Amino acid sequence: MRKNLLALTSACIAAAVAIPVAASPAAAAPVGASCSITGAKGSGSWEFVNANSIKNVNLTVTDTAADGHHVAIRLLTVDRNLVSHNWTLHHLYDGKGTSHTWTTTATDTRGLKYVYIEVSVMEGSDELAMCNDRSITNPYI
Repeated sequence: MRKNLLALTSACIAAAVAIPVAASPAAAAPVGASCSITGAKGSGSWEFVNANSIKNVNLTVTDTAADGHHVAIRLLTVDRNLVSHNWTLHHLYDGKGTSHTWTTTATDTRGLKYVYIEVSVMEGSDELAMCNDRSITNPYI
């Protein structure tokens, strides 16, 4: 009996060691996107924290034309239900050759399945031209 118990205990320990443990996703590396249109170029970078949050969001826009229009950039996300969310539009009014970077975070309890940027040439609150880059998929969803 003792011999069988010892063999059973050894088998259980061996099985426990052989069964892989489910690991959580490794910390996501920073990712980014960029696009350009006549009059503006922009880029964004961020780090996925979990299914609902990104941190170290850096949005940079540059005015590339002396055309009397200002430029803007924003973050766009798509949640788990594939509903889009347009985040705050950040405007740069300083003219050709100027750039500005905004640093922020983003959290949405509905999830951040896809994240991307939008760069615009503006006249007042109207978008005259716009570009965006491919969306980046959240590795936690």
